[in-house]
This record gives sequence, C-alpha cells and structure tokens, in this order.
Amino acid sequence: MAFDPLSSDQLLQVSAGQLAALISSRAQHVTAASYEETSQRDQAYINAIDEALHDAVDGHEVDEARAPAWLDGLARRELRTAASTSWSRDTFARIRLLERLGLVAPERDDKYVLAMVSSLGADKAAKLRSDPDLVETVLWRVFEVEGGGEVSLTNIDRFGGSGWRLAFLELTSDGTLDRARVLAECVGTLGRDFAAYRAGWYAATFLALEPSVEETAHLQPGLRRLLSADVPATVAFALKQLGRVQRAGLLDPEDTLAALPPATTVKAKGTALEALRLARAAGSDFPAAVVQVATAGLGHPHADVQRAAGELLSALGHRANLEAAEAELAPSVRQDLGIADRSPALPAHASATQVLAEVPAPVTSHELAERTAALLEDASDALELEAVLAALAEPGTELRLTPLRTRARAVLARGSATDDGDDWLPGQVARLVLTLLDEPVRPTTLETTAARFVARRLQELRTQTSPLLATPDLPGGWVSPAALVERLARTSQPRHHDMIAALLRLHPDGRELHGTEGLPPAVAGAFRGVEPTRRRPGRSPSGPEAWWVAARRSRGPYAPEETPQVAGELRTHRWQDRGREGRFTYVEFTVTTPGTGGRPDDQPVERPVGRAVFRLGDWIPTLATVWPHDAEHFLALTAAGMLSATGSTDVSRDVPRVLDALARHPGRLGVLAVHVVAAGLSAAQREHRLHAVDAFLDLVPSGRLAAGDIAATLARHAEAWPAVRWVESLTAVSHGPGGAAAVVDVLTALLPQLPTNHRGLHGLLGVLRDESLRCARPVDDPRLRQWLGLLTGSSAAARTARQLLR
Repeated sequence: MAFDPLSSDQLLQVSAGQLAALISSRAQHVTAASYEETSQRDQAYINAIDEALHDAVDGHEVDEARAPAWLDGLARRELRTAASTSWSRDTFARIRLLERLGLVAPERDDKYVLAMVSSLGADKAAKLRSDPDLVETVLWRVFEVEGGGEVSLTNIDRFGGSGWRLAFLELTSDGTLDRARVLAECVGTLGRDFAAYRAGWYAATFLALEPSVEETAHLQPGLRRLLSADVPATVAFALKQLGRVQRAGLLDPEDTLAALPPATTVKAKGTALEALRLARAAGSDFPAAVVQVATAGLGHPHADVQRAAGELLSALGHRANLEAAEAELAPSVRQDLGIADRSPALPAHASATQVLAEVPAPVTSHELAERTAALLEDASDALELEAVLAALAEPGTELRLTPLRTRARAVLARGSATDDGDDWLPGQVARLVLTLLDEPVRPTTLETTAARFVARRLQELRTQTSPLLATPDLPGGWVSPAALVERLARTSQPRHHDMIAALLRLHPDGRELHGTEGLPPAVAGAFRGVEPTRRRPGRSPSGPEAWWVAARRSRGPYAPEETPQVAGELRTHRWQDRGREGRFTYVEFTVTTPGTGGRPDDQPVERPVGRAVFRLGDWIPTLATVWPHDAEHFLALTAAGMLSATGSTDVSRDVPRVLDALARHPGRLGVLAVHVVAAGLSAAQREHRLHAVDAFLDLVPSGRLAAGDIAATLARHAEAWPAVRWVESLTAVSHGPGGAAAVVDVLTALLPQLPTNHRGLHGLLGVLRDESLRCARPVDDPRLRQWLGLLTGSSAAARTARQLLR
C-alpha cells in the first residue's frame, strides 16, 4: 500500500507516540525476518511505515510508544539514496513527515538538500507553502548545493517536466518567496563554481521570472562579477542583462567598464564582441577605461575580435596600444588595420621531420621490479614493454618479481572485470609475472590474431635461455640487421614467435652488409630477398612456414591488392523531442581487407580484420609495433572504432592512442592513415582533435601524408563533419612547426571541393587568409581562384574571398 503524500496535513494532527506505536506494530515481522540485502529490509520497513500511516489516517488508536531504534538509520539511508538517484519518487516527503512529527532527526546537510530536490514529489509548491520551516531552512540552500550525477535542479527539471522552476514561479507570484531574493540568488549562484550544465538552470529560472529593467539594474554588482566567470554561457548571460540596463540608461558605466576586460577574452567569439560593443556604448565619458577593455580584446585568439578591438582603439586614437600588440594579432588583422608586418614570412614549405619513439634504456636488475610494476598499471608504452621483456628473458630474474605477486593477482582480477576483459594488456603482463613465479593462471582468450601473437610471445619467454631476437634497438620499433645477427649467434634454438616478431621488425637498411652463412634460411632469405624455389605444399624448406611468411613481409609493405580499404556511407538519424524532429548526420565506415579466410596465430599481419567498435586500450601501441613496415596493418584493427568518433560525443580512450601510435609509426601510410587523421581533425571531442593536430604536424609537413589526400577525405565527408571543427583544428595546426604552410596546402585543395554555400566557409577562408599572409603565399592556384570568384555578395565569406583574390 503506497504512501499518499497528500495525507500529510491530516497526519500532523496525530501524536508522535501514537504513530510510533503503529509503526512498531506494523514492522514487527520485518525486524524478525531475515533478508539477503539491506535494501530488501529497508523496503519492507517502508511498506510497514506506509501501512502505519494509513492506520493513523483511519483512526486506529494504540498505546503510545517511543520511535523504534531502526527508524533513524532508515531515514539516513533513504536520504542518502534519494540524494544520488532521480528515481526515488516521494522518499523525501515521507522522511520529512516523520521529521515534522518528531520521529526522526536527520542532519540538514547537503544530502538532505539534494534529497529534497530529487524526491519532494509532485505539487512541490503546495508542499513548500504548507511547510514554512522547510522553505526558510532548506529551500534557499538549493542556490548553494550544486548536486551531480542524476540529482541536480537541471536534471530533475529536464527529465521531470520543469517542476522546480514552475514551483519557484508560483511561489514568487503568490508572495511565499521574496521575488527580489530569488533573482539575487540566481545571479549569486551563477558566480559559484558550478558546472556549466548545472549552472544553466539558474540563468533560465532568472529569465523565466521576466525581471524588469529596474529589477535587473539593482543586481548590477552581481552581474559585473559574472563577467569573469569560468563558464562562457554565464558571461554571455551577464552581458545581455547589462546591455538591457545600459539601453535603459541605468548602467553604472565606470564600474562596468572596470569589470569588462575578462569578458573580451571569452573563447566564444560572439560573447567577446558583445563585451566590446557594451564598452563602446557605455564608455563615451570614460575613454581611458574603454581603451583598457579594447586592449584586452586584442589578446583574443579570433581574428574578428582582434579586428573589432583594433578598430575601437583606432577610433579612440590609441594606435600605439594596437601596434604594441602586433605580435599577438592575426596577419589578416594587421593587414586590415594598416599595421606594418615586421615579422619575417615563414618558409613556404618549412622542413619538418617525423619524430619516432626512442628506444628506452635497458632494464637493469635493480630496476626490473619497479619498471614491471609500472606496466601492471599502464602498458601503453610498447618499447618499454619490450625492454622489460628482454630483461625478464634472462634466467633468475623472477626472484626480483616476488614483491609484485599480490599486485599482479589484483591486476588480473580487476582486468577481467573491465569492458576490455582479457584484451587488457596489463592483465597479460600480470599473467606473465605470476607464471614466472610458478603460480598457475587461467587461460586467456583474445579476439585478434595480432593480440594472440603477442600473448604467445609472452608465454614462450622462458622456453629458451637465449636473448630475445625481437627487442627493438632502433627508433620506431625497428630491429637492426646487425642486432639480429649478433643475437642469433648466441641462440641455438630460436623461440618460434620471437623469430617471427624479429623478422617483421627487421629494418630495411644495412642488410647487404652482412653475410648469410650460418643464419636460419628464413633470415638469410630476408637479408637476400630470395626465397627457395623448391617447396612442398603447405611447408617451406628449412623452417616453419610462418618464418618464411614473416621474411617476405620484412621486405616491404602490403602490395596494392592486399591493402586494407575503407568505405564511408552517409547516414541520417532522426528522432522526436517534445514534438520537434531532431536530425543527426554521420558517416558509417566499413574497413575491409582483401581476401577471405582466417590465418594462423603465428602469421599476425596476414588479413587483419577490424570491427566498428573494438576496445583495445593499452594494446594499441603494441599492435602498432608488430610490423613497422606498414601502418595499415594496425589501423585495420583500430580504424573503424576511431572513425566512429567523428559522430560521437563520448570520450574514447582508444582514439588518442590510435592517433599517437600513427604519429610515431615509421612505415608506409595508406588510405586508412589518411582517413584516421582527417577523422581526428573532425572529431566531436576537442581532446581527440588535439591528438589529431599532433599527428598531422608529424605526418603532413614531413611529407609522410599528402595534404591533398587529407583535403579529399575531408571534402568527401563534409556533409557530416562540421567545418567549425576543421577551423579549430587547422588553426591549432598552424601554430606548430611547418603547420602554417601545410594548412595552406590543405585548404587550397579542400575549398574548391566544397559548395559555395557550405556552412562554416567563412571560418575556413579566414584561416586560409591568415596563413597565406603568414607564409607570404598569395593565392595563385587557378582552381582555387576560380572557386573564390564564385563567392559574390556582401557575406563575410564573400568579403574574405575578395581579399584573398587581391
């Protein structure tokens, strides 16, 4: 029998002792029973309380008693749960009734406030109106307690029909709440360090109250403090309200101008421009203060804000401030404002070199436990993992691992419970540690051939006492021919998977300097590039078939007919939200590998297959080092999940690792590499775009990827990849070594492939203009000039196009 909160007023007439006795009577069977979970017992107690409340409403009379001992604990647990979940219904209303009757005395802490927000139930205004003590001591605290997770004013109203906002509107309308105080509290809360999502409720409630200009004018001190808020939307809100006050002639201009400079540096261009407009409108009697505001605006990263600030300074006759900030200004701003550009032009094609991962120092016996322990937590440094494996291959080193036994057990248990399951690379390191300590571990199941290959390398570590053959000794994960020859001289019986790994990593240079006498035939074939002509079906002479497959792969990347391919299909997702149709356009990518059929686990680079969503985590850098000759191998395993990030707002830990591994890969870069970088520049998450910027700077200015290929991929998917993301990414690229020239190359190829009404075109043209000026590269590409000529009219894009054609 559910509790009816509307019966509260009647229940308040019942004595506390009577109600306590009724609750104790109804709960006797609960106290005596056994339950598997505390939550089950608590629910039974709640049912008993509701039955007792109905008994009281029905007039049942019993001898008075004291409140049962379990009641306070139940109240604390219920409030704690209600404070963290939005599905707690009328929990708070029930506990509050018991509190008003004197049966419980919960602490009025933040959890109490959030429980009220979450579970006061329906008819909030009526309940608050009938409970003045709650209003005075708790309700006003919703302006201090932010909440989080499921419970906040923002979340409860967003998914519960704006019940709290409507309650505030009703209670201020009938005088229960002081309207001026509510308005002031909304402004005050916006000045706290609440997250932008949760702060928005207070701004929206302020606007819903429709304050008059006079009411807003009284709040000027609080609004001025918001001009330096961390949340851009809060700064924009304050500027709009101060603008209303200014237009009504009620603004305090001197104090407002003193508070405006931080608002000119807010990242949102429109907000910064509004701050400059307010300074211009309000500062006729305070020109020195306006100069301070405009000078601050020169530091904004967007050219339009710099231009507006510079024009304001010029109008005030303060060109000196403008010229002093020359180094901070975009080249197009300097040109528009007539400032001589004294900085030397960047080289049209600045030289750049890809930075490869360096080989870590060998692991000493004293470092072994510490460096192995680090891999148990984070195994994402592939070359560090190889260095530790090389040390662990030496007999007797297991004694150094004894202190890691407990940690390895914990890592293995924790890893198997993650989404990655057995694909978690630290879990494989933990298995190796426990195996070396003679502790049995359960078998593992890995989903890709390449991962199974690596796992088998770990399993065979102690099958021989000779050194590992595949430990990289050159940057980028290569094994030099000299190192392989020297290691083989100390190896009587090579480990099977280690030999394959060494051949796959064999550097192409320097093989001709070594003789092949005494080398295993597959290694000799890799050095000479010659395979035996006599073969039996399914076998290679003088060694396993997998060795000869690896020897062939050591000679170069995939042939064109073997190269993985990517295809993208434009999709549109539609949905209904409160009677309005929403649309979201994205690209669905498919990665395929020519050929059919599986391959043995000791042939890890043959026909790799990827999946649309595949969490590989720490595995990614290691898979990228399996075959340094061709990045397309590891991208075939990871690119599909990476490409989906362009349409997802989720932060994926795989995306940065794919981009970082690609940036350091020394091998051939093909169509997958182009798509991964282009998709990274277009990713929904800014963090992902920043990693793509770094990859671009490593691969495009160095000539490892062609700017034209990046441009063609961006253009192909332009309908789904917003140009505003390209603007931000390419602007960041332009600040890196060789980046400005590479950006000009990309935009020169990209823009003519876009329609002249493409959304975000003005931003792209602005970047091209700035970087062309920075590199002293006038627009002379015939195709681009013809396309720019199609932009006519008075739009911002057309004006920039005409400037580029000068």
